[in-house]
Formats: sequence, C-alpha cells, structure tokens
Amino acid sequence: MNPRSTWLLILTALGLGAYLFWSERTPAVRVDGLAGPRVPFAMISASQVTAVEILRSNVVVRLERDGDTWRLRQPVADLADRGAVDSFLRNLAKLKPKNSIPSTQIDAGSGGLTAFGLDASAVTLKVETGSQPALFKLGARAPIGGDFYFQRVGDEGVFTADASLLDSLPESPSGWRDRSLFTVSAAAVDRVELRGRTQFEARRTVGPKGAVTWRMVRPVEARADGDRLEALMGLLQRVKIHEFVSDAPSADLERYGLQPPESELFLHGASNTLVHLQIGRSPTNNPGLVYMRRMSSTNVVLVPATTVLPLQGTLASFRDRHLLPAMYFLNRLEFAAAGRTNALEREGTNWWIAGAQRLPARVDLVAFFLARLGALEIAEFPNDVVADYSRYGLTAPVRIYGFQEEKGTGTNGPLRLLLGETGDRESPLVFARRSDEAPVYSLRRADVARLPESALQFRDFRFASSNVVKVVAVHHGRTRTLERSPTGEWMVTGGQPGAPFSPAADETLHRLGLLETIPFVVPNESLFTSRPSFSEMGLELTMFLDASAPIRKWRLRFVTDLGALAVALSNFDDDPIPYSLEIPGALFREIQRDFSVLPRE
Repeated sequence: MNPRSTWLLILTALGLGAYLFWSERTPAVRVDGLAGPRVPFAMISASQVTAVEILRSNVVVRLERDGDTWRLRQPVADLADRGAVDSFLRNLAKLKPKNSIPSTQIDAGSGGLTAFGLDASAVTLKVETGSQPALFKLGARAPIGGDFYFQRVGDEGVFTADASLLDSLPESPSGWRDRSLFTVSAAAVDRVELRGRTQFEARRTVGPKGAVTWRMVRPVEARADGDRLEALMGLLQRVKIHEFVSDAPSADLERYGLQPPESELFLHGASNTLVHLQIGRSPTNNPGLVYMRRMSSTNVVLVPATTVLPLQGTLASFRDRHLLPAMYFLNRLEFAAAGRTNALEREGTNWWIAGAQRLPARVDLVAFFLARLGALEIAEFPNDVVADYSRYGLTAPVRIYGFQEEKGTGTNGPLRLLLGETGDRESPLVFARRSDEAPVYSLRRADVARLPESALQFRDFRFASSNVVKVVAVHHGRTRTLERSPTGEWMVTGGQPGAPFSPAADETLHRLGLLETIPFVVPNESLFTSRPSFSEMGLELTMFLDASAPIRKWRLRFVTDLGALAVALSNFDDDPIPYSLEIPGALFREIQRDFSVLPRE
C-alpha cells in the first residue's frame, strides 16, 4: 500500500478527535484572524512529547523517546541525533501562530490550499504525547516576514507562524541520525582488540588504589600504552560520520573494501562486545574519507580518513614506552657501577647518602633525577623472549639502579634497572632490562649518559663564602696560597705574591657556594686531561672549608672554556673519583680574575 494513502486514512480517522481535543485543551492562545472571530490554538509542551512522525515525499520518519535519549525507528533503526531532536522540539514548543486565515477567505480560484503549499506536497507532522496526538500540515514559506503557513488537522483554516520550526526539520532522514560512531563510555571498556595488519589484544585492570593499567595479552605479554588506548577511544567517540552509505545487511561489501575488511576494532566490556568496527578502503574519488561498517547496525558509513590513522601503527606503537613505573613513595635508591656501590635513603623529606659517613644529599637533585628516570622512554623492543641475556651485556650489567618503596605505600615491590651494552660503543642505543620483566629494551645512549652513576653525585656541597678558610690556586705551575685571617681578611701566605687580593673574591666564592649543577662521574679522567684546552688553561683551584660546611675540601681543575660555560674536573674531600661540573662562563671569568696566579698588568 502507498505510504501516503495509509497516512491519509490515519489523518481522516484521527482528525476530528484531534480537533476537538486540541481546540478545548488548555493552556491555549487565541489568534487574531484576518477576518472573523479570534481562533483558539493549543500550545505543545516539549517535555510531554513521546514520539514524532514526519511524512515527506512518501518517506516516513518516526522518532521515539527512550528514557533520556531519542531513537529513530523509521525508515531505519538507529540512535537519533539528540541535538537535532531537541532543536525541533524547542521550536515546536514555540509554535505560536501570528495570524489565522479562515477557510472562507481561501480563494479556491487562486489554487486554494496549493497557494500555501498545503496540498499533496506538504510535510505532514504527527506529535504524540501521553494522550491524543496532534497532527499538522506544514506548508510553504510566506513571501515576506520570515513566516510559513501551516494547518492544524481538523481545522480548515490556515495559520502563519515563525519559520524556525520549518528550519529545524532536516531535509532527509539521515539528518535525524546520530553521527557518532558509538556512544559507549571508555570507562565501560576493559579489553581492546585490533585485527588486521597489526594485531593485538590489551586488557585494562584497576588496582586497589584506583590506578588503571593496560597490559597486552596477545601476541606478547607486555605493558600496553594505556594513554594511547584511552586517547584512541576518546578520538573515535568524537568522530562524526560524514555520510550514511548503506543500511542493507546484504550490501556489496567488496566494493567498500570490507570483504574482507582491512582491519577490525573490538571494544569489549564485562565479557560483551560493546563496539565492533570494520575498516575498509577510501573511495577512489575521495581519499580523505574511508568506508567503515558498524556491526551493531551492519550499516556502512563514510568517516574522515584521519579516523583510522591511529589504528595503523605497528605493534610497538601500542606498547608502553615508559621504562619505569611511577614511584611516589620511594625511600631508597641503590647505585652500582664500575665496581662501586652506594645508596640514597630518604628520611621524612630529606635525602641522605648512606655509607660509613652519612652525608646530606640535595633534595632538588634527587627530585630531578627521579623525574628524569620517569621520563626515560624505550626506543626499541629488540627481544621479548630472551634465552640468553649475556648477548645484551645484561648478565654483568655496566650499571644497576635499585628502587625500593616504603612498605604499604605502593604496589611496586623492590625493582632493579639493569643497563647493558650493545657491543658497539658508537651505537646510539644501549640495552636495558627491568628485574620484574623478561623483555630486553633499547634506550637512547644520550638519555642514559645523563643518568647519575653514584649516590655521591647528589652530595650537597653548597656552602657559605664565610666557610672558606683557605684557597690554593695553581696556574701554569705557579702557586699561590690564600688564607683568611681571624678578622676575616685574606692574606697571601705562600707561593707567588702577585697583586693584592681582590675584595670581590668573597662574592665569587659566594656564587661558587650556590652553584646549581649536577656532577657526573668521570670513569677515565685522561679523556679530559689529555685535551689541549686543559694544558692551555692550566688553572686549578682548591678550597678548604671549616667544620660547619658540608665538605672540607673542593678541588677544581678547569678543562675547557666554551664561552657560555666552562667544564671542570671536581674532587670532593679525599674522594679520588673525579666528577665533571659545568660552571657558568661569567662565573668562570670571575674565578680567573680573582684567583689567577699570574701578575695583573
């Protein structure tokens, strides 16, 4: 049967009842007619509307309220665009006629209702509430004034009203459809599965303190990049469908590159498949779009090609590249390198270098180091199933870091980070392994080079200039010894007499005492002392400090002057292990000025 004939029968049957119901119902407004008495018109409450049917060009669109959402029931079953429905209902609730034209004023000789667009071409609207439905015919726009003509079924007259209701009617059924790929919350997803060129399955777990982690379970057991997976789901939720291509279950999938699909994405939750998307190819005439099939409704749609780019990465791109977990409650760091072992221990908010002599550590440097460790990224995944760690230099690591948290403050047990070698010192990568994981990782050598090798690198060597009681300067073999008198004055007590001591030297010592730099262990000091710049500069400074300072002796041998900064070899107290220090160039020139042994000209 022709849909329009069916609708006409429905309208005839419901027309009289609708007229009586809506004419007598309150609240209502009365509209001034162009001639004759005022006509009553009942307004519609948007909150009471439960369903809407629209007949246009023999196509029926039916929308039904489903709790807090709206669903499209005809011509296809799908979630409705809440924004489009709300906009239409708001304008429907504001439908208040401006004028009424009684039937006696409608000139049949001038086309009658056809002149108002209220003939067979009119849009027929049925609004269902908790009681009797309301039926309208929506006609053409008025020549002037931004109004349109409409008719209430059961009344032969014609009303005029603001055209906003007509404007909020989508031109096609697809305009009522929700263009989201899916509406599942990412929090409901506990498993992500990708099939195609890249294949993996990752599961989400929530720790006892609410910490969310993702782990690959196939094809390898490994940590997954939870941030990327969460971002991927968020991106897909924000994607808007460009076009609805086909809703037929028997559509020719091969023409869309969906038989078989190039890849498939599954989002699972509570043992159910919440989302299943099949990705096809791009249309030949529009590479900026790609075909996708939503298996929940078996419909084929077009989406922006950028939607699928995050799904086309390699398996490694979906793995967690953070080398170490966050360790917020760390209370001990152990260092082992070049046959030396030592540790840092935390007491309250302070850190100490553990050993025979307990030395204070700089809290800011420890925090900086922990941040740098947390930022270490895995560059490559060379081996996930290792039979022999010796080939990676990990049976006798060149460096080991141990981490231990306070009991009961975190989920991480004692953890060690082992650093090996590639066998090629020129390689930009070094091998690494976590003691709680089997895989071997590759790290960037430049990142590893910036990591400390000894707890002594965190030693707090800051001091006040008043702590310095003696300075021995050596410059190209010439020596001068300066000592502070009981009255605080500096005196030359040995070596070259030279020029009088500069009063600005105390300010230079003050700036040295507040030096913000990180010392790095120098395993082979000849790499520094063999440089031509070392012998050309020929400057060495040794400071002796009183008992109130954290160090007793600080020896500096300057290696090179790079302008913006100078590099020096540093020894603290009687420790034979040298460290490299970077000193601001301006401060270095003040040292040259105030402690040079050569006579001033």
